[in-house]
Amino acid sequence: MELAKIEKLLERYEDGKTSLAEENLLREYFLNENVPEHLRSYQLIFMFSANQKKETMQSNPGIKSHKNRRKWYSWTSIAAILIVALGVFFFNDSSRMLNDNDLGTISDEELALEKTKETLNMVSQLMNEGTANLAYLKEFNKTTNKILKTD
Repeated sequence: MELAKIEKLLERYEDGKTSLAEENLLREYFLNENVPEHLRSYQLIFMFSANQKKETMQSNPGIKSHKNRRKWYSWTSIAAILIVALGVFFFNDSSRMLNDNDLGTISDEELALEKTKETLNMVSQLMNEGTANLAYLKEFNKTTNKILKTD
C-alpha cells in the first residue's frame, strides 16, 4: 500500500473519521515488519489493539455474581426476621416481672452497703475499660490540629 495513502488514513484516524474497514486496513499494514521509522509509534498502537482483540475475559472465581449476592441478602433478611420473632416469643417482658418478695433481700445494712460498693466498683471498672482507648483519640486529635494548625 502506498505510504501517502497510509498517512491520509492516519490523519482521518486521528480525527475519528475512519470506518471500520479503513481501520482494519491500517491494522493490517502496521502488523507487518516493514514500517517506516516515523510511523513506528502507530505500529505499537495497532499491535496493542490487535492483541487486545484476541484476549477474552475469563471468569474470576473470587468475584461473586449479583445472583449470589441477592441470594445472600435474602437469606440474611430471613434469618433476621426469625431472630426477631424468636426474641419476641421467648424473651417477652411478662417473665421479668418483679415480685414484692424480690425487693430488698439483704436485711443487714452493712452488708447491703458493701454489696453496693462492689457493684459500683465493677461498673466503674467496666466504664474505665471503655474509655481507655480515648487517650489514643486525644493524641490523634492533637496531631491533626498541629497539621491543620487549628491550635
